[in-house]
Amino acid sequence: MQHYYFSRHAKINWLTLDQFSYYSSEDLLNGAFSIHWESEGDHILEFRNQLEQLTDDILEQRFSERIEFRIADRKRHREEIDAGLFFNAPAAFADYGRWARNLTWTIEQCIALSMGRSPDVLSLEALKSAGSEALRSDLGKEYIGRLEIAWNWISIGQLAEVAIPAEYLVWLNQLHLDFPPGLIQALEAFGNEIIDWKAQSQTLTGQVEQLREEIDALHQENRKWAVSYESLQTASGGLIAELQDQLRQAELALRVSSLDETTSEESDSPDPRVLKSLHKIVYAIALKKYHLDVTQEEWPAVTKILNDLELAGLQMSRKTVRGHLINSVETAEKELGK
Repeated sequence: MQHYYFSRHAKINWLTLDQFSYYSSEDLLNGAFSIHWESEGDHILEFRNQLEQLTDDILEQRFSERIEFRIADRKRHREEIDAGLFFNAPAAFADYGRWARNLTWTIEQCIALSMGRSPDVLSLEALKSAGSEALRSDLGKEYIGRLEIAWNWISIGQLAEVAIPAEYLVWLNQLHLDFPPGLIQALEAFGNEIIDWKAQSQTLTGQVEQLREEIDALHQENRKWAVSYESLQTASGGLIAELQDQLRQAELALRVSSLDETTSEESDSPDPRVLKSLHKIVYAIALKKYHLDVTQEEWPAVTKILNDLELAGLQMSRKTVRGHLINSVETAEKELGK
């Protein structure tokens, strides 16, 4: 990795300190130093001059090598220190079976167990009491970091300070905070099923809402069909009534036609009063139903009557229909004194 943020002069200064100072790897990696050139001996100045003669690429290579060495040295040193800290003692590791029997945990107990440590040993108070080495350790920083995240969730009501173990493990899994597999195994051994009930509830709530929306949509569709059916029923009812009325009128006209057509064949003439009454009826129907207009040369009412007769399955000539209408008009005009 190229350390472009270090100037050439800074790299030479750092390598000189690395060679001749007694600074630890921790200090060399984290500190800032003031260099007093006048206090440097000849051997230091000679080393510095040798560095000045190096090309940029070679200087960068030597600088990177020493940085990597100091990082590894610091890690080894920290591991040596961590190994002697209280939370790495044999008695500090958690007995998952014991804690799995508890119905509830506190958030500090949850975090200690998630890091494989006994809550009786690892706590925020214990870390502070152990001093800076414990607080600066990787495990100490991880414990405090997890605790800060937890308190953030608790502050907005998304997590409880005391909860059942399964709820805490679901939360850890949700945040991708790892925990020992043995912790889950211990809980499941005592019948604690690790279920995200909150997520399950949200899923079921969503399904219920979706079903309600579907039911509302079906109700609306049903109302539309009901309106359509009612409209169709009303329209068909009117059409049926109109057809029935036309059928009755056609049947009446047929009777009149039958009377007239059989007159020549019968020895006795029909009663004139009956014919007169029938003519009045035909005139009224032709006038109101078929809009007969006697002032016109052609009578459209004749065609309408013939159409209705055909719908009823009856046959009659145009001449016959017109003849009956003429007789009906004459009878009516006499009655009206026209």
